[in-house]
Amino acid sequence: MSEGDDSGNLPSTYDLSSVFAAKDSREVAELYDHWADDYEQSILSWGYLTPAVTSWFVGRFVEDRGAPVLDAGAGTGLMGDVLATLGYSDLVAIDISENMLAHARGKGVYRQTGRMELGQELDFPTGAFAAVVATGVFAAGHAPPESLDELARVTRNGGSVIFSVRTDVLEDTFGATLERLEEEGRWERLDETRPFSHLPLEDPELKLQVFAYRVR
Repeated sequence: MSEGDDSGNLPSTYDLSSVFAAKDSREVAELYDHWADDYEQSILSWGYLTPAVTSWFVGRFVEDRGAPVLDAGAGTGLMGDVLATLGYSDLVAIDISENMLAHARGKGVYRQTGRMELGQELDFPTGAFAAVVATGVFAAGHAPPESLDELARVTRNGGSVIFSVRTDVLEDTFGATLERLEEEGRWERLDETRPFSHLPLEDPELKLQVFAYRVR
């Protein structure tokens, strides 16, 4: 962290409650920067299911495995690992945490990585990607619903935006944004999962859904 930061106020151990309680995006970045080395071990030990479920939609709706795909909020690159295994070869990763991105780069599956914040304007041209995938970023204290406007913007017409949303924030804030983008003709819903427990060994009551949309 940079000189003069307040990292001494951060918790010494990391769990779901600490990151979901973050006050702002700066604190989210700091928390994940400090958690990066142990992050995968933690969430995989909790039975993390989201990349596997999301990849089912990617395989159905993104036929060209050589087309550019953005992994938005990539973290340490777990989703990229799965996509590369399925044959997707032109992957780009962005995340708010530079230390998480360092782990993602180390996987060797991304053509490009960059630090960007969901909810802000992304440094990509309109229609840059055939698909965008975002897993684990739409939850309490994380990326806001207006992030979806930018994800739709950087996806080409006919491309897919596939993402997970925790059910509590879906009901509170995200549902209205999903409906607005449909009403504006920005995208159409292709499919969605039922709510499921994505961390069954840590908190089986915590649930999310995965959605797939086609950009118009």
